[in-house]
Amino acid sequence: MKKVEVHASTPYDVLIGSGLSAKIGEYLIELGRSGKVMIVSDTHVAPLYAEGVADELVYRGFEPSIFTFDAGEESKNLKTYTDLLAFLAEEGFTRTDTVLALGGGVVGDLAGFAAATYMRGIHFVNMPTSLLAAIDSSVGGKTAVDLPQGKNLVGAFYQPELVLFDTDFMKSLPYDEIRNGLGEGVKYAVLEGGEIFDILSSGLTSENLEDFIALSVDAKRRIVEADEKEGGLRKLLNLGHTVAHAVETLTEFVVPHGVAVAYGVRVMARLACDRGELAEEEFFKIEELLLENDLALELNPIEELIPFFSADKKKAGKTLTLVTIAGIGDCRLTDVDIEDVPHYFGVE
Repeated sequence: MKKVEVHASTPYDVLIGSGLSAKIGEYLIELGRSGKVMIVSDTHVAPLYAEGVADELVYRGFEPSIFTFDAGEESKNLKTYTDLLAFLAEEGFTRTDTVLALGGGVVGDLAGFAAATYMRGIHFVNMPTSLLAAIDSSVGGKTAVDLPQGKNLVGAFYQPELVLFDTDFMKSLPYDEIRNGLGEGVKYAVLEGGEIFDILSSGLTSENLEDFIALSVDAKRRIVEADEKEGGLRKLLNLGHTVAHAVETLTEFVVPHGVAVAYGVRVMARLACDRGELAEEEFFKIEELLLENDLALELNPIEELIPFFSADKKKAGKTLTLVTIAGIGDCRLTDVDIEDVPHYFGVE
């Protein structure tokens, strides 16, 4: 088992290893939790794991309930959020009780936001079941739901009290979900370089899985601890995301988040190379990394995506903050006037 300690406003551990889900009750007791637990999951994950987690909680003396919603980004909306709040109230949850997210990033975002706002905040534990959620969205305290106008426009910073990833969950993930997680992994590989880049360049295996997840989480930990509420440095974690969110919106989320992020990284690497800011040798290494992980894709051309950048959360006033690539392990924040964005991307 690997453990990463996150020293945010609420300190917590990220535990990574085989068979951990069968011990969730023990870990909650160690946290001093008791009483009711709301297991929040979706229609893909709940049939696989929710009852098993509930049985473990009952065995440890907890009173679990299960809230399940339709899988997919389209369910991460205000209606599902208010349905969950209403269910918490109907089940008599109080501030001493716990919300437990069991699923991917959509589940974690939704459950975390409900935990942050129900009774002004109740206990929250995250059990990611996807690779993408394990290495990224489950850590750092970002919770949110979407509006028709854009992704993650309503939310809160709310740290979990524990993140637990049972690597056995990987056994039930289809190839597309693993590939989706690798897309977010590419972001960390380019941000960090070093071991993460080396692991993904040679290929993720069962032998290096725990190391890869722990290294990715630790990379995010360092940034979150330095800038918990995204005042500056944490914006580096948005590498590839301006393009990715535009792709997701334009395709109505047919292209999944991690794949869209990998495409965003590729666009930014190509742009940096064209502008003379990234050496060709470094660009080709990033291209090879994408090829190794089946992520060297050509999706929507930049001309179609730029109109969506004005709705990006990384826009402040008339300025868009982009994460640009000067080298592997050397990414920077670059402010561009929104009117100059087409010229910056070479679109006249």
